[in-house]
Amino acid sequence: MRSDEPLHILIVDKSNDEANRFISILRSADFVVEAKLASNEEQLQKTISMRNWDLLLAAQDYSKIPTQNIFQRIRRAERDLPVILINQEYSPKKVIEGMRLGAVDVVVEDQDQHLIKVVERSLRGVYERRQSREWERKLSVAEKRAQHLMDISRFPIAIIKEGVYLYANDACASIFGFGDSEEMLCLPVIDNIGARDREKLKAYMVPLECADEIMPFEAMVKTVDVEGAESDAFLEIQQIQYDAEPALQFTINKDKLFDASMDTSEQQQTAEYSAIQPHLVYELISRGISRSVHSGQDCMLLNIQADRFSHLKEELGIAKAEKIAHSLVIFIVQQFDHNIDCGRISENCFVIVLPDTSEEQVMELAADLCQQIGQQVFDIDNETFSLTTSIGITALNENVPSVERGLERSEEAISQLRLNSVEGSTGETDGAGNESGNGAKFYIPDIHSDDISKADAVVITAKKLLAKDAFSICYQPIVALIGGGSGKEYYEVILGVKTEVSATEMPEDFITNLFKSEVAAEVDRWVISQALESLRDKLKSNPETQLFINISAQSFADSDFLPWLQKTLRESKLPTNALIFQLREIDAVRYLNQAAALCEEMKKAQGQIGISNFGLAINPQKTLERIKADFVKVDRLIVEKLANEGKRKGDQGREEFQKIMAGMTGTGVNVIVPFVETATIIPVLWQQGVQYIQGHYIDQPSYTMNYDFSEGP
Repeated sequence: MRSDEPLHILIVDKSNDEANRFISILRSADFVVEAKLASNEEQLQKTISMRNWDLLLAAQDYSKIPTQNIFQRIRRAERDLPVILINQEYSPKKVIEGMRLGAVDVVVEDQDQHLIKVVERSLRGVYERRQSREWERKLSVAEKRAQHLMDISRFPIAIIKEGVYLYANDACASIFGFGDSEEMLCLPVIDNIGARDREKLKAYMVPLECADEIMPFEAMVKTVDVEGAESDAFLEIQQIQYDAEPALQFTINKDKLFDASMDTSEQQQTAEYSAIQPHLVYELISRGISRSVHSGQDCMLLNIQADRFSHLKEELGIAKAEKIAHSLVIFIVQQFDHNIDCGRISENCFVIVLPDTSEEQVMELAADLCQQIGQQVFDIDNETFSLTTSIGITALNENVPSVERGLERSEEAISQLRLNSVEGSTGETDGAGNESGNGAKFYIPDIHSDDISKADAVVITAKKLLAKDAFSICYQPIVALIGGGSGKEYYEVILGVKTEVSATEMPEDFITNLFKSEVAAEVDRWVISQALESLRDKLKSNPETQLFINISAQSFADSDFLPWLQKTLRESKLPTNALIFQLREIDAVRYLNQAAALCEEMKKAQGQIGISNFGLAINPQKTLERIKADFVKVDRLIVEKLANEGKRKGDQGREEFQKIMAGMTGTGVNVIVPFVETATIIPVLWQQGVQYIQGHYIDQPSYTMNYDFSEGP
């Protein structure tokens, strides 16, 4: 695996000349090599113990250090060190002997390309093992935290295995009348369940298998304490890993008890599927991937979307379009004669995950579903509507790296379906030209592209730019629109690439894709460090300067980021209140707890938090209840709707913007409107009470913070 990080190689050979030849081969293949030569066993023993080496290259017939002794010393030092043996000529006997001892391969000394490929393969293996051990360490820490949280939880929580208590917290012991949680261990859980509800839970009292995970279960049941007294409880059951083995977690959630006692008619239960619950969809897709990994059989993801839905919203309004979507979701659920894993992720995206289903089966089911929907007439407010749908299907298996990628693949299938539908149609399109589908399509990857190689291209490019110091940062002013603002001079830090870097060296949409990649956190740290240096100089001339610094989800979701940030800020000796760290709304919603923790720590240090791309969530104000942001920056799409309002009929853009501004009233949160490209939108923003604006009309990004704030917008 090539990397801009130095490749630390230990070479066992008789001379520096032979060692340098290997180093030359690897450097010509763009490896950054740091090597050490061991010519005798004493040097080998000492050198192996020096550090964690990435690779060991050894002459197989070097008499001073027999091959067998190399592996003995590696095992004695407890090092994970892949060994490549070099032989003077090809010999099947030597290959078998080397592999038997533990070598990853035996390479003939003049086969340079073979050596490079074996090195790449060996490095991938050792890096993956290191990453695995790192995740194991993090998992251990996470398990300890989870155990602590269960111990102190106000909710009664118990871990059950084969029908008996494996663990219970103090809240659980208290609710069942035990003096101590240890008194519950090894007792049958069924004794604490009312007689009429025991049948419901019988299926959960059996040995569990990782490969066949039990579906989460929620119900209102009667619980029985040690005195025999019964009481109502809302019980949540889900399968977990406890001490590396499958177990069940029972949680009694009294907060849901009232909701559970309400009317639970079939119609109401079915209507719950139409609620937009992204977290539920992410969970069921993740469960589908895990199930496939354990069982070896693919699960199938169906992404179901109504065709021409945006047109329906424009024609009928948001409220009626939502009723249509609600009816469609209910109709889809009713087509199945069994419970299914399903959920609604957005206003026009309903997801179903089917376990252990083949491509032929799912395509037949999806085609039939499209036909049934097309024949159905939906009655909404004394009007009737006919709908068609597009269904994008993708397999969920070990080759799907994340929930997001599974959803992206299903979206790509829908896009291909609709594109083919438009290209094959001779009639009129819907105006948008891309919302007619009326069918199902299975995702088939483009044989000319490779998802992994695209991601790798971004990571490799980013690491090269970091190594060469070829990234750049610019500053764009954010100016007060009302009453001169707070007197502060605000700039946003914008990441770019130095002009001397050729555009041909950059992957497509590099900056956008960069912050979806694993290297985003590393780039964030570089940006923060550079911005702090610039801020130090700027504060000497203007102590009222404050910087907005964007950070990715990879950063604030990483447990190591906050300690690093705290240390960096202490070392910089800059005032923390001169910094506003800005999170994207979509990231903050997904990693709500981590974002809230970052905000809390920044508040303690008198720093500030901003949320960018604000307003696209289902209920944007809900985010602000957990994340006490100081600023919100409205998403570009909302600004563009407002700016283009006069060019088309309707005032949907203004209504959407007014709703956001109304939600900010009394919160103390300052609103920033970006992408102000002309003066025409400024009166509207002023009337709505917007505090700050940003965009090319004010000033373009510059390498220096030299905007004259006295001029005003």
